[in-house]
Amino acid sequence: MNGDPQATSARLPAAVPRWRWSSWLTRRRDRRRRELEARLELIASLSTEERRARQSGEYFPDVRSAWRWY
Repeated sequence: MNGDPQATSARLPAAVPRWRWSSWLTRRRDRRRRELEARLELIASLSTEERRARQSGEYFPDVRSAWRWY
């Protein structure tokens, strides 16, 4: 195996340390993830509130948002 070029080329490459996120990229990624979670929670709570209002008959759709005046 020492002198066989085919066996030499069949070896696995040496382990290379993986690239790591810099600290500011990690903080930015985590902050964006938290903002997305907060936005999704807000959407869920508003839709739950709107559904409850529709079922109780207290819901009145905003007419201004239904019409688009260009």
